Amino acid sequence: MHISFTANHSANSSSCKGLMEYLDKENSSREKSFDNYFSSYLEEKENDFDKELLQENLFFTNDDPEGNPTFLEQNEATNLIDDNLSSRAKENESKFFMLNISPSKAELDHIEELVKMEMYDQGFHQRDLQILSQTEEGQRQIDIVKNNLFHQNLREYTKEVMADYADNFNRTVYNNPNNLPNQKEEKIINDFAKQKISESGIANADAKYSEFYQNYREQKAMEMGKDLTVRPMTERDLVWIAKIEEKRTYKGNDRWVIENKKINKSIEKIKNDINLSESKKERKIIDLQEQLNKDRATGLVVKEGMEKGGKQYHIHAVVSRYDNCPNRRFKKSISPLASQRHSKIAGKEAIVGFDRNEFYIKVERSFDEKFRFERTRSYEKFNQIKNGHKKNNNINVIPSNVLQQSSNKLINKAIQPLKQELNEKLGFNELKKLDINTTISKELGFRIPMSIPKTPLQVATKIVNIFLGKARDHGIGF
Repeated sequence: MHISFTANHSANSSSCKGLMEYLDKENSSREKSFDNYFSSYLEEKENDFDKELLQENLFFTNDDPEGNPTFLEQNEATNLIDDNLSSRAKENESKFFMLNISPSKAELDHIEELVKMEMYDQGFHQRDLQILSQTEEGQRQIDIVKNNLFHQNLREYTKEVMADYADNFNRTVYNNPNNLPNQKEEKIINDFAKQKISESGIANADAKYSEFYQNYREQKAMEMGKDLTVRPMTERDLVWIAKIEEKRTYKGNDRWVIENKKINKSIEKIKNDINLSESKKERKIIDLQEQLNKDRATGLVVKEGMEKGGKQYHIHAVVSRYDNCPNRRFKKSISPLASQRHSKIAGKEAIVGFDRNEFYIKVERSFDEKFRFERTRSYEKFNQIKNGHKKNNNINVIPSNVLQQSSNKLINKAIQPLKQELNEKLGFNELKKLDINTTISKELGFRIPMSIPKTPLQVATKIVNIFLGKARDHGIGF
């Protein structure tokens, strides 16, 4: 799992509008694809054109209090971030941050296996997939369902990441943000707390200074009918939105693009060299062409603007610098780029900042626990080796091909019960209605169990039934 942080440069703009427009860049191609798709199946209109599919183009955030998913249009997402400012905000500070969350190939492969299991549990059995894959229309239904289930898995994981993000600050928020003191009342409360601390003889350097100070503040606030009690901050106290992207392109500053440009220049130079014979030119050009970097998935020569091959799912999460306290004066500033350190807040010892190493470890553990992934390589182990904290001095570097074989074995082990069941049920199984009580996502404890978009499910059923009717007429054994 790779996660990076990008800060908003307030000198350019304090609004996230430009970023939101950028994150909507895949929408136009998806919208065109959706329009073409649904226009082919107007008889399925009662499905309201499958909100599950259309949600792929929307931003998402925390579930609502009832546990229902929350989706936002671009302007709603922009306003949510831009409007969340503290009255103490500084003009030159970043108002929001972007997290780039990029699962590894092994992690995406593992999610794909879970998607296959979910499809099986919800009616797409082995024979169904064999029948559907024989036609372009049938394969289209499979691809649409798989892609949508990928989105549902990654939305679920993003919420885990944001929970880890909040937890990693080790910060507190107010229990009752609607009953906080005004500025004058807060001064009275703070003066009282300082006086009590002084009378108790507790020094600023005392480890319990912060605890006593907060207790006295809560005591005085209660006497005044106010509430300054606190609790640990969670993801529900954050203001954030996220968007899943399916594609990546090679950029001009990518190493492979730069290297290929140099090689191509050398090829052109050889072609124009009048001092070389044609045979020598050909040999040199062939040698250089073999050095060109090629996309690992497609085998195509890498060039700027070209789409990367293979699964390229990743998530962009934009999070406000401030928590969602409705009292703008009490909003707390939280930055993932502020390194964790011991400091003083209002004269009290405190741990402030964000331990990024600990965060990277947390998000990998969350992935492993959520999706039951047996990790062969982890950031935690890498960091131990990097810093010379090996628990075992005889740790050897495992070759990448061995790691890949190990990963494949783990994936095969995870889906073995499914394969056994498929082998036992060689006959055709009709596509069944949704039954989330028996699905993988339910078993894994998803906040919102996955569901199959209705139109591709119904179209797939029709394709299979038509095929089976023809098969029976011709005596084919399906």
